[in-house]
Amino acid sequence: MGITDLVLAGIWIVFWAYWFVTAFLMRSSYKRMQSSGSVLLLIILVVAIWSIVMELGPSPAMHFIPKNTGTELAGLSITILGLAVAIWARVHLGRYWSARPGIKQDHQLIRTGPYRLVRNPIYTGLLIGYAGTAIFIGELWAFIIVILLFIAFLGKIRAEEKFLLEEFGDVYEEYRREVKSLIPFLV
Repeated sequence: MGITDLVLAGIWIVFWAYWFVTAFLMRSSYKRMQSSGSVLLLIILVVAIWSIVMELGPSPAMHFIPKNTGTELAGLSITILGLAVAIWARVHLGRYWSARPGIKQDHQLIRTGPYRLVRNPIYTGLLIGYAGTAIFIGELWAFIIVILLFIAFLGKIRAEEKFLLEEFGDVYEEYRREVKSLIPFLV
């Protein structure tokens, strides 16, 4: 394991430490929420994929991005950019953030910061971060994980938007018309 591998691991460790600490410190009560099954399913998916990947190990046949300093630095930079977007979104969402779809007490629709650009900037940031990591790794399985996470996030987005539409009605419908879901101006 090289120094850049340790840097990448450190970036993700710091990110997830921040994520879990702020989740604990900023928790607030729900007005209503989805069952924990959706979050559990996402966690099982990620753990199962990661376990399979660790069993398979690196494979020259699956390597399709050259492993060199340039691609490693590009991957690290993209990972940092994505995680910074996710943190920026989390800061703007504040106490309304939740691991599972739901509506908090006195919930307000957030349209500041990255929420002006996309409705789901945390997922956008995470996908960018995972894509950067996939570039760093350079193997096909890493990109497959990004695609599977994208699909999982789409399911979670549908559930979250159902709650937001029920809670905010026409105001949220207008927001949906004005702001794209994951990629500014496109999707």
